[in-house]
Amino acid sequence: MPRLSIELSAQEHRQLKARAALSGQSLKEYVLSRALDAPPDAEAISDEEALRLLTRLLAPRLAEVEAGDLVTATAEDVKQAGRARRA
Repeated sequence: MPRLSIELSAQEHRQLKARAALSGQSLKEYVLSRALDAPPDAEAISDEEALRLLTRLLAPRLAEVEAGDLVTATAEDVKQAGRARRA
């Protein structure tokens, strides 16, 4: 059976584990449901529901910004770092 491995920070792992627990799922079930479930049909949901979903999606990133956890690297910086790692 194929396997998938990703590197996470300790904080990211704790956040995923907590979200999985709050939804009553294992970490694997939570990640698979988030990655593989089809997004809601835009025409089938109300504006209020769309706003709620968007707020939930952006909440972790907004928290990072408010905490000052910003990335200042440009796209070119990221590409160069990736190339350097492969070399």
